[in-house]
Amino acid sequence: MTRKHRYFAVLSLLLAILACNLPVEQIVAPGDVQTAAALTVQAVFLTPSLTGNESPSPAPKTPSVTSSPGLTMTVTPTYSVPMLTVQESTNCRTGPGESYEIVFTYTSGKKLEVVGRYDPGNFWLVKSNESPSGTCWMWGEYAEVTGSYWAVSSVTPPPTSTERPPLAATLLEWSYQCEGRTINFTVEWRDNANNETGYRLFRNEELLVELPANTTTYAEAYTPPQGQAATYAIQVYGPAGSASTYVGSMRCD
Repeated sequence: MTRKHRYFAVLSLLLAILACNLPVEQIVAPGDVQTAAALTVQAVFLTPSLTGNESPSPAPKTPSVTSSPGLTMTVTPTYSVPMLTVQESTNCRTGPGESYEIVFTYTSGKKLEVVGRYDPGNFWLVKSNESPSGTCWMWGEYAEVTGSYWAVSSVTPPPTSTERPPLAATLLEWSYQCEGRTINFTVEWRDNANNETGYRLFRNEELLVELPANTTTYAEAYTPPQGQAATYAIQVYGPAGSASTYVGSMRCD
């Protein structure tokens, strides 16, 4: 090998060594570049920025609901004044029936306050400015009754000129037994009337029960207040009036 050839060989070797030590540029596929850029942008938006001495805000707490004991509501029926509205022209009489005198004739649409009732004939005692007594009786067949009509009391009709009050009952037997302070009371009577509407039993001068016509017996268990007696009476009633029969008084100490 000539001297000139050696020179070129050494020069080529040096160039090869230098070429091996040069930095190599990495070529990234276009799709990978877009994916990396997208991930970088997403990270910027999702990462909260902190300024100064701020600390990351805690995650919001889910509000807790504390259950309170349920409230018990008691519904009380609302009382409303019982009223009768006339549907067709109807006579208002001194008593419940055609045997009583006509006081006034009310036409359709008239409203009257109800103050009493007579169940056997569907009659209602109403307030009336046209009646000398302040009340008269209306037949419910041609009227509508609204409001708290269930609260009105049963009323004994006045007697007519052609009717007599029913005969009083005859007391047959009554008895009672004590269980502590409880009175077990039984009474039996004879029905002497043929024109009665029914019977009423009174205890201590207060209405205890209404019974249908032809009833002849009644029984109950009653515990009076400490030291108090129970006094009973029987009343027969009808359109012409009523008659009472005293039973007796008893107590269990």
